[in-house]
Amino acid sequence: MKYAKFSEIASVYDRFNDLSVYEHWLDFTLNSLDTRPEKALDVATGTGMFAQLLAPFVSEVVAIDVDEGMLEIARKESDSTCGLTFEHANMLDLSDYAGIYDLVTCYADSLCFLEDFDQVTCALQEMYNCLKEDGTLLFDAWSVYMLTEGFKGFNYFDSDPTAALLWDSETHGRKHMVDHYLTVFNQESTDESYTRRDVHLQEKTYPVEDFTKVLKDLGFQQIEVLVNFGQEAYDPQKHSDIDRIFYRCIK
Repeated sequence: MKYAKFSEIASVYDRFNDLSVYEHWLDFTLNSLDTRPEKALDVATGTGMFAQLLAPFVSEVVAIDVDEGMLEIARKESDSTCGLTFEHANMLDLSDYAGIYDLVTCYADSLCFLEDFDQVTCALQEMYNCLKEDGTLLFDAWSVYMLTEGFKGFNYFDSDPTAALLWDSETHGRKHMVDHYLTVFNQESTDESYTRRDVHLQEKTYPVEDFTKVLKDLGFQQIEVLVNFGQEAYDPQKHSDIDRIFYRCIK
């Protein structure tokens, strides 16, 4: 598997990211639960922003990521939050975490960075296995619309006194795939010189029907497909141009 090179942009990830969106993921999570979870697993935690927000509402949160660079930032920024630990792990092999979690989360379209749908299926199987009976899996993915039309011609620029980010995206029509090309300039020394990093990230997504079939085949007893961070049930006619699809699944 070729991992997305998030370590190359870890130092500026939160600086140029819309951190307010994590509050919406938190609302979706808390509104999806009937009782306070004892143990939660946050898969593909990145710099740990969501895990930090979730931690006060759960007795114990384990946040995992495959990218050591992102985990290094997460540990620095977590401020030793009680009940929160960060661990290096691959979502394609979660055997060390099997059967012990009331809640598993996987946000920020993290599944879309996997190479193909076989790997998505494998990751969902691993997350299913992590849950206790009646446990809840919550995740999101880009819609097909977003990766065929939404990112078409997308470009973005942002900067602060010590860094700058240039971002261009290229879609590939019916392949439901987008390539992100990021260039980061970051001041990393006292002589005011800048380092440049060029990063290529690729995302793929799949129809809602593909996700729901896999979830049913895995054995989830309840599956809800939602939009707008869980505020509405997904309607393919009404939500043909929605950006993200959210899934709430009960084992």
